[in-house]
Amino acid sequence: MKDCNKEISQYHKDRVVLDSEQRKLLRKRRNANRDRLKRGLKVKDKPLPKEFVTQGSYAAKTTIQEPDNAYDIDDGAVFNIDDLKGPQGGDMTPGDAKKMVRDAVDDGSFNTPPEVKTNCVRVHYNDGSHVDIPVYRKVIQADGSEKFEIASSVWKESDPKGVNNWFNEQLNLRAEEARDQMRALIRLLKAYCKHRPSYSLPSGFVLTVLVDEKYWLHDTCLDQAFRSLISAIRDRLAISKQVRHPVVDENLADYNDAKCAKLQELLSVSLEHLTVLDRSNCLKSEALKAWKKVFNTDYFDQAISDAEADEKRAAAAAVASVAVMPKPYAS
Repeated sequence: MKDCNKEISQYHKDRVVLDSEQRKLLRKRRNANRDRLKRGLKVKDKPLPKEFVTQGSYAAKTTIQEPDNAYDIDDGAVFNIDDLKGPQGGDMTPGDAKKMVRDAVDDGSFNTPPEVKTNCVRVHYNDGSHVDIPVYRKVIQADGSEKFEIASSVWKESDPKGVNNWFNEQLNLRAEEARDQMRALIRLLKAYCKHRPSYSLPSGFVLTVLVDEKYWLHDTCLDQAFRSLISAIRDRLAISKQVRHPVVDENLADYNDAKCAKLQELLSVSLEHLTVLDRSNCLKSEALKAWKKVFNTDYFDQAISDAEADEKRAAAAAVASVAVMPKPYAS
């Protein structure tokens, strides 16, 4: 396989992974909204959350760079069920609980007011990023165990801590050197899908579950690891499109899931593009053009131009060396 590990690794660093300053900004906004929510609830004499649970890609450290700074961070607010009561003493509806949180964080400082969504309260920022605040109620069951329910269209069983624990446990099952690469592969696969905005493709969580299923062995070359991974995921989806939630008893994708079917189709096309890498005479420019198609990005354009220039110089030097070779001695 033609070696493009340096270029793919640099692409991941420059265009995919979230740098420390971006993560710091998201963390600052998360913390500011926690403080804003608690202040607003106190002012309105409403119950305070018992804890916050950061979730999703930020917690897993698999957040990727987004066009137009469309970053998001999920930070759940957990209330005791006994605190979420309406004026008549009955349980708050999911809509009422989300409205309570929305009203508390809406302190008038936002150009776009926070809004109630199906599964969260969304706080918008002018640069295009947002903080999502899912609202949970915690139920203590008869055996003393905790159960969490998210305010969706109804109160729906969920496990915000469970997903974080699951991901960390899955990382720890891998060899130490494979853990960072697993995160890198999740990011690359998410970027692969993100750069095809006209297609309806699986969520980042579904992609994370698929990577967890198919990635186990560390490869010193990130380009080879990604190619092997997408081949394994393509083959897996050819057998079944169903993806189970790793914590809650439900499907993330059903047997005939259209998004997974489209991903399988796109991966097949991408793997076909990459077959050129296996040719013994594959040029570096040809290999980079194949990766450009795979990631649907202009990132490799300069490297392709540089490789083509090097290849032209090498070809010209080869022709020149033949031209100056001494003729065989004629007797």
